[in-house]
Amino acid sequence: MIGAPKDDAMILAEAIRLVGEGVEVTFPVNGRSMRPFIEGGRDSVVLVRPTNVKPMDVVLAKTEDNRYVIHRVLEMAGERVTLMGDGNLQGREHAECKQIYAKVTHVVHPNGYKRFLYTPFIQFVQKMWVSLLPLRRYLLKLYTVYIRIRNF
Repeated sequence: MIGAPKDDAMILAEAIRLVGEGVEVTFPVNGRSMRPFIEGGRDSVVLVRPTNVKPMDVVLAKTEDNRYVIHRVLEMAGERVTLMGDGNLQGREHAECKQIYAKVTHVVHPNGYKRFLYTPFIQFVQKMWVSLLPLRRYLLKLYTVYIRIRNF
């Protein structure tokens, strides 16, 4: 979900530093791993210090294979966290709790609208999405067709 060219790495490091100091940071995202809730190349996310992280939260974390991702927390077991992008069909990542650098609170659309991720309705929809993993391939295909038609 996050690119790693040198300039991007420096910007990401600065964002992580600021969040660690308690500053709220709006950060652009790329990639499709969080579709349909976060559209890479279009949306930005608001990052805050990661307090009270729990399953279903969206976080910025550094995975065991040294990649930075903005993905959903599926499970927490001791100091180990399992993550998965909403747009992924099967891949899961693992990280240590100390490798969670930020929690995503809002998605910011290009028109400036900020959508809070933790309203009861949004949380219900996100839980439904996670539970529909076996059908996700087809749902994402429909979403892709919708995006193409909308942008036509």
